[in-house]
Amino acid sequence: MSHFDFDIIIIGAGVGGLTCGALLAQRGLKVLVVEKNRKVGGCCTSFRRKGFTFDVSVQSIGECHRGGRIWRLLDRLELLKEIQFVRLEPAREYHFPDRKISQYSDLDSHIDHLSSQFPKEFKGIREVYSTFGRLFREIMEMPPSLDWFDTKTFRSRYPLYYRWKDKTLQDLLDQLIVDPKLKTILSVRSSYALMPPQWISLVAMSSLEMSYFEGGVYCVKGRMETFPRLLMKKLIQLGGQVLTNQQVTRILVEGRKAFGIRTGKGVEYTGRVIVSNCDATLTFCGLVDEGVLPSRFLSRLKGMKPSFSYYISYLGIEGSLDEELPCTNNEIFSDYDLLVEYDALSKNQLLSNPSFYLLAPSLVNPDHAGEGLSTLCLSLKVPFAYSRTWDDDVRKDLSQRLLEKASRMIPNLRDRIVVMADSTPMTIERMTNNRWGSAYGWAQYPRQAGIYRLNRATPIEDLYLTGHWTSPGGGISAVVASGEITSDLIWNRLSG
Repeated sequence: MSHFDFDIIIIGAGVGGLTCGALLAQRGLKVLVVEKNRKVGGCCTSFRRKGFTFDVSVQSIGECHRGGRIWRLLDRLELLKEIQFVRLEPAREYHFPDRKISQYSDLDSHIDHLSSQFPKEFKGIREVYSTFGRLFREIMEMPPSLDWFDTKTFRSRYPLYYRWKDKTLQDLLDQLIVDPKLKTILSVRSSYALMPPQWISLVAMSSLEMSYFEGGVYCVKGRMETFPRLLMKKLIQLGGQVLTNQQVTRILVEGRKAFGIRTGKGVEYTGRVIVSNCDATLTFCGLVDEGVLPSRFLSRLKGMKPSFSYYISYLGIEGSLDEELPCTNNEIFSDYDLLVEYDALSKNQLLSNPSFYLLAPSLVNPDHAGEGLSTLCLSLKVPFAYSRTWDDDVRKDLSQRLLEKASRMIPNLRDRIVVMADSTPMTIERMTNNRWGSAYGWAQYPRQAGIYRLNRATPIEDLYLTGHWTSPGGGISAVVASGEITSDLIWNRLSG
């Protein structure tokens, strides 16, 4: 085809797709982004109920500090003056039956704090974080295109990564730490990947931990959706187009070469390069014919597992939370054995007393609620198949469980409720098309993390991936990284 409508067509206006699109538009390419929803941003959006504002699921993000990945993106796109970040310090508090752990962003202070509680484990604690740091540095040095099948070269350039690429966090902890409670405390952030230490890739955990300790955790001042909306605004200023309320139903392929898309309205657009920022299974098993894919690739794809999901209850309540909650982000554990809960989730069950998250966004953004009012977000880790329909009875049961738990920290909570709303894995699936309502793309098992994630250059020529189905993985800063890497890969190909 000698003439194309666009240089780049991107399916899905999540943060990864918008990042990729804005950077390619900045380089002078003609970009079209097509989004099935009314709003851009995927789960990084917000909504209002009776005067209260709630961020859907992304409540805080990392790498917003000067020099961090999100800061660099905003600087590159000349958007720094149009958004403000509020640093959370401490970022989180973890509540266990016998203690509370506050997590600050200064790594040395964090190590000293843990060492004061577990003095015999001082050397092991330091070595754990040293390993995290060295692994993270190797990850950051890796180029966008990497032939890791060349074992000799890969091993010499990235020795620590090569050593640990197939290992879990638990493998490291078992080598260095004795106390089982300390092992749980050191692995507590694995819950933000919805995995226990026995399952999560050490590579993935290193990125999770060190991206935080490198620069802290932040909230967007105002609404979280400000971030993707700014990326859309810049993309349009640079000559790109964004179509919302347009479902892509087909990627047009001739032979094994992608050349365009078709929408649900029957409109076709052609492009030199097509980028999918939507669910990988939908991309390869719905938008194209499986017959054009290599059988080995298709078999691997169908064997990969998405992450678990969340049930979230959003509450607008009367009164301030300043006295009850000194920290805006809290995670409450009923037990130190994290594996028990995840074993239940893998069987589509919930424990009778599961861990849960309690977030108070209005402590950071008072304008989320009116004067004398507050917002809360309560959430549970859940599997998609916990319920077949996620009907009102199931949702009511889960919301009541969460209220009972949260009331132990916030007296008279039930009597203070002004408004309630919720979301389920089915809500996330409907919003994002993420298979099974996955919160973070592929679950970060060792064989689904880092170099084992899907390659952004697909078996179909001129079809690329970006977002959390490819590397580095889930989370806002990670999908920004994915968008940047995919844009560089495409630019190098088209300009080379």
